[in-house]
Amino acid sequence: MTPDLVVVGAGISGLALAREFRAGGGRVLVLERARGVGGRCATRRVDGQPVDHGTAFLHGRDPAFLAELGAAAGPAASPDWPHVLAGPGTPCRPAAFEAGSVRLAPAAGVSAFPKHLARGLDVRLGANVESLRVSRAGGGAAGNWELALSTGETLRSPAVALTLPAPSAAAMLEHVPGRPAGLAALLPLCRLVRTLPCLTVIARYPEATPPPGWDVVLPGSGILHTLVHDSAKRRPGAQLVLVLQANPRYSREHLDSPKDSWSRALLEEAAAGSGAWIALPEDTQAHTWEQARVSEGSELARPVVAELEGGARLGLCGDGFHPAGGVEGAWHSGRALAARFLDRMRRAG
Repeated sequence: MTPDLVVVGAGISGLALAREFRAGGGRVLVLERARGVGGRCATRRVDGQPVDHGTAFLHGRDPAFLAELGAAAGPAASPDWPHVLAGPGTPCRPAAFEAGSVRLAPAAGVSAFPKHLARGLDVRLGANVESLRVSRAGGGAAGNWELALSTGETLRSPAVALTLPAPSAAAMLEHVPGRPAGLAALLPLCRLVRTLPCLTVIARYPEATPPPGWDVVLPGSGILHTLVHDSAKRRPGAQLVLVLQANPRYSREHLDSPKDSWSRALLEEAAAGSGAWIALPEDTQAHTWEQARVSEGSELARPVVAELEGGARLGLCGDGFHPAGGVEGAWHSGRALAARFLDRMRRAG
């Protein structure tokens, strides 16, 4: 059965969009090229222990969003985490620490939220969309999108939502054959949304290592942006694990450098500022986020929709398409785009 909407990307915005669209009576399929849902709401298992190596905690203000977070996180979540901040630096999302904002760290990791949103949805993992094209139907029939997957399969739908980071969405749209006029108008909007990279190191320490007295360190200078005591969010007695995140400038300059070189540089800088023991982990893992987050202030006011000649529709949403930004902005953006798609589908009869 042809879905009414295909969502490309199973991050927070894509899942919120699909969930709302299905609740409104639409048939929706979500395609995700990775092995799991959540995008930058990422939790990795290190010796069986959850470690958040993208978004460190969840936060927001809107009551509906906070209710959804609470349902996903469960009673074992750590409220108001991080409790102890050190250093003069600025957080990625300063609004998380302002009055009226609620912070939450799920004991099972931040990926508990996207997993909650994905329940009951038709999500295909490992589904990499290689290209898009618009088929122009004849005889008065509406046109469809054709999505070519890396498996050789072609899917069709009258509507597609790209919930990828804005630069990735723009790159995909630039290669649509014939570049319909409605798409060409979207490209400048995508380019307004700027993303920042982040080189990340997960460091696990011997069991005898005493835990630090802080939850998060924000150095404010050098190459390290954030040092997170991830195991402070876990069960009592959890093995000590830190997550080190480089600042955007250093990350951009070293995206193509060997992981060992920048991993060591981050550990040494963290050790110089917060304790020599940090340079002596038992094990490390490195991860490159090429588009870790949206540069604050470059977010657009709302998701974007284009209706092309022949009736095929395209939508763009994500944390770059809502002024709140971050996870909360992504959630709002997905729901707002779902409402617009459902309205168009109902008016079409």
